[in-house]
Amino acid sequence: MNNATQTCRHIISKPHQSLIQYLFSKFAVWKKNYRTRRHLAELPEHLWDDIGMNESSVLKESRKPFWRD
Repeated sequence: MNNATQTCRHIISKPHQSLIQYLFSKFAVWKKNYRTRRHLAELPEHLWDDIGMNESSVLKESRKPFWRD
C-alpha cells in the first residue's frame, strides 16, 4: 500500500505540461518519425535483416504518415 500511495502522490504533484511544451514535444516526435521513416525507405535491402525487418514491414512502416506512431 505504501508504494501505491507514493506513486499517486508523485502523479498528483507533477505540474501540468503547458500547451507550448506539449506542441513542441509533438513537433519533435513528428520530425523524428518523418526522418526515420525516410531513412528506412532509403535503406539498402541487404541491411533489412540487420534491423530485423523484411520488405513488407519496411514498406508498411515507411509509408506511415509522420503523425502516426
